[in-house]
Amino acid sequence: MSRYDLASEAQRLERRPSEEPISLLGLLVVTPVADAREYAERLRGVIAGAVEISRSVDFESDDVSADLLPPWFLKLSDGSGEAVQGDPVGSEGKARYLTVREDRAWDAGEWIYSFDPDLRAWSWWDITTDDHGAACVWIDTKGEGRIPCEELWWAIFVAGAAAVDPLTLEESSVWIQQRSIGLKN
Repeated sequence: MSRYDLASEAQRLERRPSEEPISLLGLLVVTPVADAREYAERLRGVIAGAVEISRSVDFESDDVSADLLPPWFLKLSDGSGEAVQGDPVGSEGKARYLTVREDRAWDAGEWIYSFDPDLRAWSWWDITTDDHGAACVWIDTKGEGRIPCEELWWAIFVAGAAAVDPLTLEESSVWIQQRSIGLKN
């Protein structure tokens, strides 16, 4: 298995990566609306659903369904700017995305096509916490500091982000020293 195949990425969503990371990983530091652990569980869940869909469909010939994505994500990703009753965390994240990133909400059916492995410029690495309690989303960008990843920004915000620092490249030694969060036991 290669670090860049979907099976490896799916494993990294379930447990802390056991493989050696490349020297520079992409980092997005997130201030969650609520608890960082709950935030990490939501984000891992939606990315895991998207990766699982990517593993089972042919994006060029299949009609790709978003049904494996979490229900909360499907409700927030309806293409409207409206809040979702009963999900204040996701609704606040959605409102923040619309304010600071784009003024257009994503539709889940449109969003899932961004996970076509031939188009995606990043792969999931991990989510950790830093010394200040922020959630640190680590992605493998193959060392590139600027990549198209608006679909990731959408997921990060609607999972419940109040604020997200711009993408930076960080030495993997920083990731190694942090504790992974949101893992299934």
